[in-house]
Formats: sequence, C-alpha cells, structure tokens
Amino acid sequence: MTDVQNILFYCTAVILLALMPGPDIIFVITQGITKGKKEALFTSFGLGTGCIFHASLAAFGVAVIFEQSEIAFNVLKYFGAFYLFYLAYKTYKNAAKTDVSRTDGITEANKADKVLMEDKSALQGYRKGLLMNLLNPKVILFFLAFLPQFTPSNVRHAGLYMFVLGLIFMILSTSVFCLVSVLSSLLNKILISNSKLMVKVNKISAIILGILAILLLTASR
Repeated sequence: MTDVQNILFYCTAVILLALMPGPDIIFVITQGITKGKKEALFTSFGLGTGCIFHASLAAFGVAVIFEQSEIAFNVLKYFGAFYLFYLAYKTYKNAAKTDVSRTDGITEANKADKVLMEDKSALQGYRKGLLMNLLNPKVILFFLAFLPQFTPSNVRHAGLYMFVLGLIFMILSTSVFCLVSVLSSLLNKILISNSKLMVKVNKISAIILGILAILLLTASR
C-alpha cells in the first residue's frame, strides 16, 4: 500500500469512527438539542483539542503509562466519571429552570447581554468538550492502539508521523462533530418554543450523561 492509499484509508476509517454512536457524538447531539448550535460547535472544538492531546501522548510514548499502570488509568477514569455525573446533575437541575426567551421589543442592552451569554456558553461548551475528552483514559489507549496501525514500519520518524495522523484525526472528527452540531441544533430551534418539551429533553439528556458516566466507571483497560 502506497503512502497516499494509506492516508486515504486512514481518513475513511476516522470518518466512520467519528460517525459511530459513541460517547463523543452522543454528547454533541445532546448539546445541540438542549443548548443550541454555538455551544454544540464549541463542544466539538473542545473534543477535537482533546483528541490531539491524546494523539500526542500516544505518538511520543506517554500513553504507555496508562496502558501499564492500573492506578493511573483508574484515577483518570474516576475523575472522568465524576465530571460526567456532575454534568448530568447540572443538566437535570437546569431543566426545571428552562424558560422561553422572546425577542419581541428587544433593546440594545438586551442584545449586548445576549451576546455576552452566547460567548459564555461557547466557552462553557469548549470546556465541557475538552474535559470530557481529557478525562477519558479509554481515548488515550484508543490512540495508542489505532495510530500505529497506519504508521509504516519503515518510516523515519514514527512519533512525528503518528502526530500528523493525530492532527488529521482531529480535523476530520471535529468536522463531523460540527456537522452533527448544526443538524442537532435544528431541533433546539423547535424545542425552544415549547418549554415543557424542552424540560423533558433536558432530563433525558441528564439521564444519558449519567449512563455515559456509569459506562466509563465500569470501563477496564
């Protein structure tokens, strides 16, 4: 297989993996439905940043620590599960506070406040996506197992080659997540006019986050 064929095969595999119903894409969908397009997009950027961090660890050998050390693996796993439980709690708690915002007769001051709130939600989305990815040791081990399969045995700088593969992974997976963010946010526009339905969707999202936390908590190396 030539280098070009190898990269094309790798890109296809990455896109298919990004589209698979895993924790990341489920989280992006729930963010798009409950929070809207902007926060979901920045959640995708946060997840992408986490991917390149894990890929870097795998490329330069640091991820071996988590593969060989059960303590390191479990510590990161427990922090990750705790964070997901926290997000589930916050989502469930905020469900009761859901209200319909109207733009009729909006003032310039209100517009400024809205922009500030959107900027804050974007930052929150990025932080949530980043932490969710960084605190999942399974992602580190995934890259440690995945990237070497597409690294030629005769390559001169294997670590650098794997790092480039990690960059490609970040770009492609983030692009997929952004597309999913936009599509799922279309439902948010429908739900925002129905506060009762939005409350139910938020509660369901909280349950999904709780399930993801339990799955991470029960994960093994």
